[in-house]
Amino acid sequence: MLTNKQKQEIDKNISKYLMVSAGCTEPIAIAYAAAVARSTLSGTPVHITVYLSPNMAKNAMDAGIPGSKYVGTAFAASLGALYGDYSKGFELLKDVPEDKQKEAFEFSKTHVTCNPADSKKALYIGVEMTDTNANNVKVVTEDDHTNIVLIELNGNVKYKQDVEGDSADDSSAQEVVHWGPKEIYEYVDGYCTSFPLFKDAIKLNSALSEHGKVNNYGLNVGKVIPFGEDTIVSRITTFTTSAVDSRMGGAPLSAMACTGSGNQGITVSLPVVQYAKEIGASEEQTIKAVAVAMISAMYVKKDLAVLSHLCGAVIAATGASAGLVYLMGGDYKQAEYAMQNVLGTVTGMFCDGAKSTCALKVNSCIYTAICAANMAMSMDHCITARVGIVGNTLDETVANIAKIERDSADVMNKTVLDIIMK
Repeated sequence: MLTNKQKQEIDKNISKYLMVSAGCTEPIAIAYAAAVARSTLSGTPVHITVYLSPNMAKNAMDAGIPGSKYVGTAFAASLGALYGDYSKGFELLKDVPEDKQKEAFEFSKTHVTCNPADSKKALYIGVEMTDTNANNVKVVTEDDHTNIVLIELNGNVKYKQDVEGDSADDSSAQEVVHWGPKEIYEYVDGYCTSFPLFKDAIKLNSALSEHGKVNNYGLNVGKVIPFGEDTIVSRITTFTTSAVDSRMGGAPLSAMACTGSGNQGITVSLPVVQYAKEIGASEEQTIKAVAVAMISAMYVKKDLAVLSHLCGAVIAATGASAGLVYLMGGDYKQAEYAMQNVLGTVTGMFCDGAKSTCALKVNSCIYTAICAANMAMSMDHCITARVGIVGNTLDETVANIAKIERDSADVMNKTVLDIIMK
């Protein structure tokens, strides 16, 4: 039986991990920090210096900005500083006119400097900005895309997050509340009050797909139908990758991000949405299945870094497999088997930045999720314990992946960034 603490923990994860975002979350996070810095100054910005952790740098350098032909960390910082409204959250760059984008791009070429950050944080953004009145502001974001931890103006602290103090005062901060597929099923079937959010996810992410189908973005992966065969599988993959194409290409539409990424929000939700259409599922069944999928992805993500060198499409596809099982009439145990199948297959896929080829990685992971869900429904075709990284339980497998991530992060981040920065 789902306990009150488990329900609260799932509620907390939904609040933490579901977010509307216009554009890739990494360049938007840079723009957000720059917009916050600009709001602190009295004059017009004259120079911006950006400091980024490796994962931030590689994910921001090539991802499209909504409605823009320009990309890059310097441009994101410039656009956020000059024309971003931080009060709009992660939709702060939506609908910036083309002439303003060009001005920001020209400014970025000579007035913005980007450097590696001297920080061990997986997600770190430091923005230092001077203005025409000789004021200097410093803004630091850590651990989460909108988590501003420091604002300094002319060397004086205007705001500082008291992380240690908050933890010390909260007696329950150190308590570990266990939950997994069993609790997710119980939560969705009897306790969830967030269905409007999941309904919004379906609407927003589906709109990105429809937009991608009729426009040309990136590699147009969503337009590729394997061997020209129009099947349920091909419709699921094209429906999903069309959304990733358009999002990575700078489509002027928002996504419902999940576990820190719009691409992950798309990948975890749209295979479930399309399969629900294929079987004639009701709106209620569809929303519940998407909820199962997204919360399952949150379960996998909760012990991983907010920005990982492991590809996020793996996490999203793992959640999608659970949502597919739910629609197939499977129970939580079969959802567990499906998730084990995905994690035991594509975990080794690494992240080399947010860009057009993300759609290809998503395509591969979706195929795995579909196969994994179908295998799990038979109960006879599942990866057994102690095969590769798969543990005796799903909890053990997730813990194994967290260990892989921790132990390999430094060398992988440095190696990949060195290669793509050549």
